[in-house]
Amino acid sequence: MRIERDLSRLHEPYDVIVVGGGITGVCVAREAAGRGLRTLLVEKGDFGGGTSSATTKYLHGGIRYLETYEFRVVRESLRERRVLGFAAPHLVEQKRFLMPAWKWSKPSTPLIGAGVGLYSLLGYDSNRGAPDSLRVPRPNWLSKSKLLAAVPWLDPAELQGAFAYHDTLNLHPERLLLAFLKSAVAAGATALNHMRAVGFVTEPGSDANAVDTDGSDVTVRGVTVEDALTGERYDVRGRTVVNAGGPWMDLVLQSLGKSLGVKVNRSKGIHLLTRPVGGRGVVTDTVFARAKTGKHVIISPWMDRSFIGPTDTPETAAPDDVRVDHTDVALILDTVNSTLAPGVDKLTEADVEATTVGIRPLIVDEGKDSYHTSRRHELYDHGPSGVHHLWSIGGGKWTTGRALGEETVMALLDSPALSGVVPRRFDSTHVAAGGAFAWAEDAEPYLREAIRSRGQLGLEPSVREQIARLYGTEHERILDLVEHDPALGARVSARDGVLDIAAQVVFAVTDEGACTLSDIIDRRLVIGTVGQVSAEEIARIAAVAAPVLGWSDEASTAAVDAEVARRTAIESIWRQPVG
Repeated sequence: MRIERDLSRLHEPYDVIVVGGGITGVCVAREAAGRGLRTLLVEKGDFGGGTSSATTKYLHGGIRYLETYEFRVVRESLRERRVLGFAAPHLVEQKRFLMPAWKWSKPSTPLIGAGVGLYSLLGYDSNRGAPDSLRVPRPNWLSKSKLLAAVPWLDPAELQGAFAYHDTLNLHPERLLLAFLKSAVAAGATALNHMRAVGFVTEPGSDANAVDTDGSDVTVRGVTVEDALTGERYDVRGRTVVNAGGPWMDLVLQSLGKSLGVKVNRSKGIHLLTRPVGGRGVVTDTVFARAKTGKHVIISPWMDRSFIGPTDTPETAAPDDVRVDHTDVALILDTVNSTLAPGVDKLTEADVEATTVGIRPLIVDEGKDSYHTSRRHELYDHGPSGVHHLWSIGGGKWTTGRALGEETVMALLDSPALSGVVPRRFDSTHVAAGGAFAWAEDAEPYLREAIRSRGQLGLEPSVREQIARLYGTEHERILDLVEHDPALGARVSARDGVLDIAAQVVFAVTDEGACTLSDIIDRRLVIGTVGQVSAEEIARIAAVAAPVLGWSDEASTAAVDAEVARRTAIESIWRQPVG
């Protein structure tokens, strides 16, 4: 399941070309390749480098969508929560959510309870075939005293209690996305990151079965892509093209010079990684914290820290230009602090260790703001607008990516573009993700065995466990690297809690398509997701990666300087200068 950046594959013809390497594009590629279609996935940055890595870290049904009567979206999401968890049990974990209720709560306490009950009802099949580790307990009510025992930092004034329910923690979204991508590659897909789609290969006219009334129709025969690392361009031929650009969906279409009637309603969602609210180890539950202002955030214990968010604000800037700013940070901090009990230390900007930003590619719901806009998805066939063999995907969410991928590929197979293609049988609802120890089985026995095996390598149990959890069955290949070169067993950081080792850096390049330091640090290792990465840590990682990437000393130094500057610039936008 090696992800190789083999540019010679660009000269091959394809049945399906997917533009966009977020979770939606990855799942489309997986569904297409799984059915035997010749499939190419191109991503302008790194796989999962956009919104797909800036999530709340949950596979969830979206309980708040019940407030806007999105029952179908919630039902589909809860169904898919089960499917995705079964596909990669080593990368997920059931987590209890607490939804506190105060006397002033809006919705009221009875309505919150009704919502939690309906949420559970819509997930009626969550436990069908589930191993013990993925079983979803029934929701229940916690009294005020029990709630404060579980979450002592909550403001007790007018607090009535909380409704408890469960959702599925997506431990490392970057790694889970890679697992599904590896599944696509194993089925035959070609996946190329840092490959920007800059145009379409077209020819005049329409299919024989289509009506071209004014002679302006075109048929898409592929895409023109540009290698972001070399600047070289290629025309790639394909029978169909799927635009899974997410927040960039409408921008991908601009080169056609035609109005296709599709728009993206962009919403900005940011998260903060902070010191643990209330103290380390005090709270193990995820808390749905709602302020009197009506604002709310999810406060989730993650990697010995608190992961807090998201915001939901309209965004008009181009996706590449969106950054976290001081206002975003202040909004989350103010919301959290308003729920804290007297005497509990409030969060300040100094407590923020890192931020993430994602742009939701919402469909356009006229008259609705981004918060109330539906989270449903739309699949657009552009044939009726005069552009044939091209489809675009609007909306959608991480949890429903598999279902959206399946729907898209089934539509392609029913279209004239793929007439005559006989697909092979493929049911992704029962297929493990790449590297999974097994489908729908508890991961713990496999993890325990991984910790015990090959003890002669001298790796700490915590390091061994993390490697097994991140890589699943592929953890053996990491250990092979250490056995061949014991120096690769060294950690890349001296910080407590950062368990990544040098062998993972090598594997990121040789087996997982990493091309840049950001690819390695932010989406192959864990270090880039758990706080600021120092210049020394970046240099240490670059020293391991450089020989594998073929960098000279000068190129390595330049890459380190550029990465340090990039990260510093991002942080400088939201962190207020001291004094």
